[in-house]
Amino acid sequence: MIKNYFKVAWRTLVQNKLYTTLNIAGLTFGITCFLLIGLYLFDELTFDQQHSKTDRIYRVIEHKNTKGEELTIAGASYKLAEESKKSIPEIESTTKFQRMGRDNVSNPENKNKFNETISYSDENLLKIFDFNLLSGDRNTALKEPNSIVITEELALRLFGNTEVTGKALKIDFLESPLKVTAVIKNHPKNSSFDFSLMISENTFKTDESYKEITASDWSSNSFSVYILLKEKTKAETVAPEITKLIKTNYTPEAGITMAYSLQPLKDIHLYSESIADGARNSNVAATGQGKLLYLKIFAVVALFVLVIACINYMNLTTARASKRSKEIGVRKSVGALGKHLVFQFLFESLIVAFISFVLSVIAVNLLLPAFNQFTNKQLSLWLSADYRIWLYTIAATIIIGLLSGSYPSLLLSRFKPVALLKGMKINDRTGLSFRKVLVIFQFTVSVVMIIATIVLFQQVRYVNSKDLGFNKEQLVVVDINSGAVRRGAETIKTEFSKIPGVKNVSTTSRVPGEWKTLPTVKIKSGTDGEDYKISYLIGADENFAKTFEVKLLNGRNFLNDNDTSSVILNETAAKLLGIKQASNQLVDIPTMAFGGSYFPVNETNESFKASVIGIVKDFNFQSLREKIAPLVLAYEKNPVHNIDYYTARIDGRDATATLKKMEAVLAKIDANHLFEYHFLDDQLALFYAEDKRRETLLTWAALATVFIACLGLFGLATYTAEQRVKEIGIRKVLGAGMMHLASMLSKDFLKLVLIANGIAFPIAWWATDNWLREFAYHIDVKWWVFGLAGTSAIIIALLTISFQAIRAALTNPVNSLRTE
Repeated sequence: MIKNYFKVAWRTLVQNKLYTTLNIAGLTFGITCFLLIGLYLFDELTFDQQHSKTDRIYRVIEHKNTKGEELTIAGASYKLAEESKKSIPEIESTTKFQRMGRDNVSNPENKNKFNETISYSDENLLKIFDFNLLSGDRNTALKEPNSIVITEELALRLFGNTEVTGKALKIDFLESPLKVTAVIKNHPKNSSFDFSLMISENTFKTDESYKEITASDWSSNSFSVYILLKEKTKAETVAPEITKLIKTNYTPEAGITMAYSLQPLKDIHLYSESIADGARNSNVAATGQGKLLYLKIFAVVALFVLVIACINYMNLTTARASKRSKEIGVRKSVGALGKHLVFQFLFESLIVAFISFVLSVIAVNLLLPAFNQFTNKQLSLWLSADYRIWLYTIAATIIIGLLSGSYPSLLLSRFKPVALLKGMKINDRTGLSFRKVLVIFQFTVSVVMIIATIVLFQQVRYVNSKDLGFNKEQLVVVDINSGAVRRGAETIKTEFSKIPGVKNVSTTSRVPGEWKTLPTVKIKSGTDGEDYKISYLIGADENFAKTFEVKLLNGRNFLNDNDTSSVILNETAAKLLGIKQASNQLVDIPTMAFGGSYFPVNETNESFKASVIGIVKDFNFQSLREKIAPLVLAYEKNPVHNIDYYTARIDGRDATATLKKMEAVLAKIDANHLFEYHFLDDQLALFYAEDKRRETLLTWAALATVFIACLGLFGLATYTAEQRVKEIGIRKVLGAGMMHLASMLSKDFLKLVLIANGIAFPIAWWATDNWLREFAYHIDVKWWVFGLAGTSAIIIALLTISFQAIRAALTNPVNSLRTE
């Protein structure tokens, strides 16, 4: 029986090449879109699940309230990590690690040198997390002093191969070389960990200052602390015990309360938007935040494209039903039961679904290299893919086949053979109404997607071209990677200025558009009883305003080292402090913070008291998602933050030669200094790189929905033309022209598109308005966007309908009326 089903199905598909091609094309397109988006979603939703104990691993989160100011920090103290595993029975183990900044890492044998982020951890890191070791013993790799674990990527850069266990490498700030005890396979893209090296904590435990600091550290948030709970232990019961442990051993200042919670490892990527990464120990801060909404949108789009592709198959199949009425009648008259016909049509749809699936897998694998590069992922749909992906994909294909064939098979098998042999046209008014609703729904979504794509494109273009209050073009930012280069600032600035291609040079602790943690300070002016305000702070020299082309509104600029106790405010900070004209007003800055808790600006607990000498016009020093915040510009030699960058404005005529000369200047000061630079406008663009990706994904999603909608409309037009073939023949005999008949068939469909526009416009306005609120500075959605999207939908619909309408109008009436 199966063999017979296959023969009949294959014969039917081959005989109806046009409709078979349309069905396969529609399903292939739908499945391909579904698979690509599905792979992307699977990767996002399985972040950090490569560890066997993922379900029991939690990150410690600190919740601090300071006089009404709420702060949630992904950081905890040294003693919390050490003592909680001893005091709380439900905790099986803990690990902690910390970033120490950046320094030069080199291979003493061949002098290969790279500037890397330096991290250290205890020996439990490799026991709790299943980082894939290419070599070494995870139980001992981080146990001994002066040992280090590196990734295969760093091993290849330093040594040229990964067989490096037992070899030595040098980090500039450490006197002794470190022994490589293990090599970790490169972190997968869907991992929240991005370290390239990890030093053993025991390397520092002999240092007296380290022992002194950690011995009483119950309150800091300097460490990323991860806890492994015992089997069947609930995090909700452990978190209060951690809070109790801290309160027992540490009493915060008056007005400050502290509490702790446990964040599941698998939630870090998508649920860290409101958490300050105080310990700065993972790449979570920018990559995962705000993605959940977009994932939901893409999931809905993927399902929509797939389901509509299936329903379009139904439309095209039922549109051809009348052509098969006699075949069905003969089958039923010779004894075929309804269930046999149902199986026959379901078998046909399963064959189409399988062919579409195979073509989709081929298409996806052809598209994946470009898709991976675009999304910065490592997606795969081949033998190396996660087995769950194949299970979901095969199950989806079977469901697609059954869903696609269900309605046609049930519809075609229920009619009586006598009526079918007489040539009865299959006309299901309920089904027709359903298909009209479907077309309205399809074009509603299509119009919404078109509007969303246009708005996203406009916003991305706006943020890349908006006046930021400073000139971002032709600014080269050079990282300071050694103490010698920092101490030689005056010499370096002088030598940079002598280079023909350099216009101005400035030194700063941070730059506008900063990608590292921007420090905040508490500041007040006026009477002692006035509350402290929160402001960002950037250290800058006397050339800052000229180099960045920031406008000074009143007062004066920095002059020289005599201004070490002077500050310049932006307009927002001046307004916050009630200062309209800079005239050496005294401000008090007692504490500072780098994304976590506030601590004194110096070791003696003395406040930084400074005079306000100037006010500059507000400029955007953060993403345009953020309103311009209060900003204090302190002189470069301030107690809060050392200089970290040289910024040079170049003329751009021969940038390559200019950069080589700048590198040579630094090499004279420190031959071992690695020349790291970037253009500031490129760095600023990274703020919106994810939006750019979403714009492209949304564009393709919009095209997919439009294409699927056109297939649905084509199916409905085909169905209608089949049902009205004799009516058209009679009208032609009575003198109706081609244009009249084409417009008669088209107007009903255009009504559906107009209804879709009416539904789509308010939905699109609401959706785009809510999205734009993410940005403190954004475009206003113009009326022409809706007009363009609606007109595009109408034109696309007309082009889709015209083929069937003109074809029906040109049909010879003799052929259509022959049986009457």
